[in-house]
Amino acid sequence: MVGRRAYDLMYRWWAPWDAVGVRPELRQLLADGEVDPFRYPRAVDLGCGTGANVVFLAQQGFRATGLDFSPVALDKARRRAAEAGVSSRCRFVEADLTADEVPGTEGTFDLLLDFGSIDDLAPSARPAAARLATRLSRPGSRLLFWCFYRRRQDLPRISFHGPSRLTPAIEPGEETALFGDAFDIAPYLDTGLAHAACFLLTRKAPTPSPLEGAPS
Repeated sequence: MVGRRAYDLMYRWWAPWDAVGVRPELRQLLADGEVDPFRYPRAVDLGCGTGANVVFLAQQGFRATGLDFSPVALDKARRRAAEAGVSSRCRFVEADLTADEVPGTEGTFDLLLDFGSIDDLAPSARPAAARLATRLSRPGSRLLFWCFYRRRQDLPRISFHGPSRLTPAIEPGEETALFGDAFDIAPYLDTGLAHAACFLLTRKAPTPSPLEGAPS
């Protein structure tokens, strides 16, 4: 995992993923009718960077929140929202995705996004971020989860164009270990990349207690 200072530096000068802008997978999710601001009005981007997805969602009518641990990225995100005229529909919060509590994220969200944030964490830290996503969701919430996805032994030792053994990916089956108790998980879009995957998760309804409905 790259530290906060390194991300601040990249966001100050050049973060290569910033060139992507609004993620095409998110555009496709809305085009497919999987979510809309009427059924899923509250959205949160876990690791929002400079806010392209958050601003896009606000422009579509969502009330959108972006979480990131880089204050440099969040300053740029707030400026982006102001320039787009959607500051009233956006909120940006400095946050550690592995924390037990994230002030500024009261209540639950209907749509959650993760584009390469959880997979960027050390494997030992990923369960905490998955628990945060669960706490921020409610039954029926959707989570669009994009990640580098490959067995560690199949990764190159070093790569400048994707994951490597130095920056490992989500291993096949790890998505179930992280989210399977709380979410139904389905492959969503073919990313076109041999080392990446995109999943659409739906928060499950709570399992009824065996005593519920029993005569008293």
